[in-house]
Amino acid sequence: MTITTARGASIAVLLLGLCLAALPARAADQAREVVGLFVQSCLKYVGEPTELQDWIKATTPLRKLAAQEASAFLDGKRGDVWNAENDAGLFALVVLADDTCSVMAQQASADQVSLVFEDYVRRKGLPLNKVGDKREYVRGIDERVETWRTSGGDFPYEVSVMTSKSPRADAQAVLTTHPNR
Repeated sequence: MTITTARGASIAVLLLGLCLAALPARAADQAREVVGLFVQSCLKYVGEPTELQDWIKATTPLRKLAAQEASAFLDGKRGDVWNAENDAGLFALVVLADDTCSVMAQQASADQVSLVFEDYVRRKGLPLNKVGDKREYVRGIDERVETWRTSGGDFPYEVSVMTSKSPRADAQAVLTTHPNR
């Protein structure tokens, strides 16, 4: 589209400004969405696979992917994948046969995801301690992996929060519970 008038240029600048202003809000929404889905599923039901499956069945927006579609998320492992796409973006819930549970976001601000998760842990007083924070480049894509472990309770588990700022990453956020660690 070519804008030739001063008024048209003003409108274009205004629209660009509105679009740019919406980006931080969308990034925050995506971060809250991926952490929220993770908290409601993987984190809430860590070590309780039957209860997690019951929750999944009762959550109507989730759509189970066919085996061929799911294989891209499973990396050769046995498990199931559900599409959790909504207005905030593309999300997936992955449950492996060993009860490892992940929530993935195709796009989400790496910094926002870390902040939202850390804030949730603090506000809820969860028995999780951050024990690792590693940054590296894998095939030219930045990755940050934050590792959290239980500090008490009857059921040990670990949480990893993998984020990437790269638009080339398959997923910009992957939050995972690893039971019995």
